[in-house]
Amino acid sequence: MSVVLESERRTVKARVFVALLYAALALGAATMVYPFAVMLTASVSSSYDYRRHSPAVRAAFDRADRFTRGLAVYFRSFPRELYPDAPADWTGWDVVARDHAGVEAFAEKELAAVERAEVPTGGMDEARRYLDEVAAADPLSTRCAYDPRDVAHFLKDKYGTIERLNAAWGLSHRSFFDVSFAAEARVPAGRAIPGAKFADWLELKRYYIDRAKKRGDFFARTYPEPCAENAAVLRRQIALQFKEHGWRDFFEGALSNYRLVGEYLFIRGRAFVNTLLLVVLSVLASLTVNPLAAYALSRFRMKSTEKIILFMLATMAFPAAVTAIPGFLLIRSLGLLNTFAALVLPGMASGMSIFVLKGFFDALPRELYEAAAIDGAGEWTVFRRITLPMTTPILAVNALNSFIHAYSSWEWAFLVCQKESHWTLAVWMYQMSQTFAHQPWCVMAGFVIVSIPTAAVFLLCQRVILRGIVLPSMK
Repeated sequence: MSVVLESERRTVKARVFVALLYAALALGAATMVYPFAVMLTASVSSSYDYRRHSPAVRAAFDRADRFTRGLAVYFRSFPRELYPDAPADWTGWDVVARDHAGVEAFAEKELAAVERAEVPTGGMDEARRYLDEVAAADPLSTRCAYDPRDVAHFLKDKYGTIERLNAAWGLSHRSFFDVSFAAEARVPAGRAIPGAKFADWLELKRYYIDRAKKRGDFFARTYPEPCAENAAVLRRQIALQFKEHGWRDFFEGALSNYRLVGEYLFIRGRAFVNTLLLVVLSVLASLTVNPLAAYALSRFRMKSTEKIILFMLATMAFPAAVTAIPGFLLIRSLGLLNTFAALVLPGMASGMSIFVLKGFFDALPRELYEAAAIDGAGEWTVFRRITLPMTTPILAVNALNSFIHAYSSWEWAFLVCQKESHWTLAVWMYQMSQTFAHQPWCVMAGFVIVSIPTAAVFLLCQRVILRGIVLPSMK
């Protein structure tokens, strides 16, 4: 039934009402889309522009911002020794990113010398000579702004397994993603530290130079120290690098977060298989137990039906944290720790789902059941052939809720499954948020990736869910 009658739609009041209604809906949609756009932008950002919290990537359409973002790749903080004439308040990259006018003037000045001209004859040879000179220099005399996202890949190619790395270094790491060269990067130029880890740090410096030479770059993450003595050469190489490979570096930097997340969540372990198995078992169990329980309460008039419903609704009054310890003790007593049964069994029955399903079953015409009984249909046939097909929308909602709970619940999965071989994507995502807390843009990329299945399932089920909303109001 329409909110506004057909005869009233042309009146001023009706048009104003409809306009206000659409405005409210548009505002509600914006409040949902805007945070997702900010998260999506943050997932392709870097230390330069992450703290802008903007719904759009400015570097995608602003050349000056793209140049400064590329500069942030090679330096942890703004390189004052290279650009002494830059604004005095430019310290951290977040401060630089907020100064749009200053970034525009700074980039135009740096690019003016090379932007109007082609790369000079022998320019690539000149770039290779520069990189050769850096490669030939003593690694102790160079500086390296290494990317923590490259460490795991570099060490895995060299050692193969984390056990071999720990044996060589004499340390204990759980995975390659836990390794950091932050302490080695702070060692002053010319000073060496004994040990295999520092030797690998020097090798990582050479790795960046070799990679730059293979890619035909003009500049690398490893460069001469001190920078002030080589300022003119370094500034020219950086400008040429942006002129020739600015767009490539931008897209690689934007997608590198997703590459790291893909390696962390999907390539190692059985996280994807575990999650898929858990979701399938949870949805099947929910669609079996809850409808059967609701059908029994609706079909058979027991004296204690109200008390049972009240008991099931009372379970919703307690947060999950309250029942976590008793649930863990019960699972441990049953010997089900580190099994899929510990993940599936506690979520098989839902008091809220049973209550809602019972309401839908009660609303079905009793004549249908009487006609089925006259035709000789058994109780199972009535349940399967009559009741379930007529309640498909609410079953879809139940399945969606079960999917979301099984897919996104990491606390319970982490509590009852301590073995990494049983961890799901949600648990690994929690671990990633701890490991890469210093790189929140990578964590945002992980959130975007793990939210895709939920969005896809909702889009597939939305038509059935909307039928569940519309049809009851039409009865």
